[in-house]
Amino acid sequence: MKRWLEEMESPEMTRRLLWIVGAAGLLLRVVLVVLTQNIGGTASLDGSTYHSIAMNLLAGRGFSQDGVNPTLFVAPLYPFLLAGTYALAGVHPLLIELLQVLFGTASAWLAWLITRALFGRVPGLIAFVLVLFLPELMVINTYFYTESLFIFLFLLAIWLAMRALERPTWPLLAAAGLAGGLATLTRGVTMLLPLLLLFALLLRRRGIWPSLGRTLVYGLFFALPILPWTLRNYQTFGAAVPVAVGSGDVLWTGNYRPHDGRYSYAKTMAVMDSMTAGLNQVDRDALLTGEALKHIKEQPLAAAGLMVKKFFRFWFWVYEGAPSGMKRQGGGLVQLLLALSYYPILLLFCAGVWLSRRRWRELAFIHLLLGYYMALHVAMLVVPRYRIPVLPLLIFFAAFALYEAGGRSLRERRDAEQL
Repeated sequence: MKRWLEEMESPEMTRRLLWIVGAAGLLLRVVLVVLTQNIGGTASLDGSTYHSIAMNLLAGRGFSQDGVNPTLFVAPLYPFLLAGTYALAGVHPLLIELLQVLFGTASAWLAWLITRALFGRVPGLIAFVLVLFLPELMVINTYFYTESLFIFLFLLAIWLAMRALERPTWPLLAAAGLAGGLATLTRGVTMLLPLLLLFALLLRRRGIWPSLGRTLVYGLFFALPILPWTLRNYQTFGAAVPVAVGSGDVLWTGNYRPHDGRYSYAKTMAVMDSMTAGLNQVDRDALLTGEALKHIKEQPLAAAGLMVKKFFRFWFWVYEGAPSGMKRQGGGLVQLLLALSYYPILLLFCAGVWLSRRRWRELAFIHLLLGYYMALHVAMLVVPRYRIPVLPLLIFFAAFALYEAGGRSLRERRDAEQL
C-alpha cells in the first residue's frame, strides 16, 4: 500500500494513468453512445425541443420551436451548438452524442484538476476515475440534453473561480466570469454565481472593499456573454429576461400540493395549460410564479413540509428507468445500477465533508455551490436528473474520503508492524 501511494504521487505515474484511464473511459463512452442510439437523441423529451430550435436556426427561421414564433423558454447555448454542428457536418444525431462524449471526458479532466487543487494528486486521480465511469455521468452523454455541455462549463467555471480565489488577478477573474456566463447561457441555474464568489471571498477574509471590487470584475465578464441574449429577449418580447423563462413552471409544479410537488407529466401540463391558456410565455411565467408564491404564503407549514420531502428527494431519489420522456416504471436493472453507483458516492461525500471540516474556509466556494444548488431545487422542483450536474462536486469529497481511508489503513498496518 505504501509503495502504491508513493507511486501514485509520482508526476510521471500520474500522467501515465491519466492518459491510459482517460483513453479507456473515452472508448467506453463512444461504445455506449453507438449501442444506445435508439433510446436517446432527438426523440427524447427535451431533446426534441432543442433539435427543433436548431433546425429552425439552420433554416433561417430564428430561435423558434415551431418555426414561426420566437421562443423564450429555452436557454440558447445548447441549441446554437446543435445548429452550428449541423451546419458544419450535417444533421447527424450520433455526431452530437460523440461531441457530448468529448465534453464528458473533458469534465473528468476538470474534476482531476479541481480535486488535485483541493486535496492532492491521489484524490484527484480517484475523482478522475469516478467522474469518468459513474453510470449517470456516462449515460447522460447519450441524450440530447444540456447536461453534458453544462457540466463541462460548470466545472470549468469552478476551476477558474478557485484559481481566482487563490490569486485574484483580473485575467483570472475575467476568465472565470466568462466561463460562468457561458454556463448560465446553457442553464440559468448558475445565475447567482457572482454572489457566491463574493461570499467565498469574504469568508476567506479578503476584506469587504477588495472583495466587492473583484466580484465586480468577475460580474462584468460574467454578464458579457449573457447581455446580447438579454437584449434580444427585450427587443423580441418586451421583457427583461436574462436567459429564459420557465422558472414559473418549475416553481409552480414543485409546490403544487395536489400532485405532492412532483412532475406528473400529462396531468401537470393539463393543469398548467388550463391556467395559462391564451397567455404568452412571459405572462405565463409570471402567472405561475405568482400562483406558486400565493400557495406558499397561504399555507406556509404545508409548503415547508413539502420542501422537507423535496430535500430528501434531492439526495435520495434515483431514476426508476432510463429517461425517455414517458412515465417511468418502478424497479428494474437500471434503477438498481444507478442506486448501487450513487449511494456509495453519497455516503463517501458525507465522510469527505466531515474529514475536511477544519478546512471549511478554503472549501467554502464548493460548499456554497452545493448548498445553493440544492436549496434552489428544493424550493422549486426536484427531479433526479437535476442532481446530475453536482455529482462531480460530491465526487471531490468522496475521492478525498477514499484516500483518507487508504492512508488510515496504511498507518494502522504500520503501527501494528511496529508493535
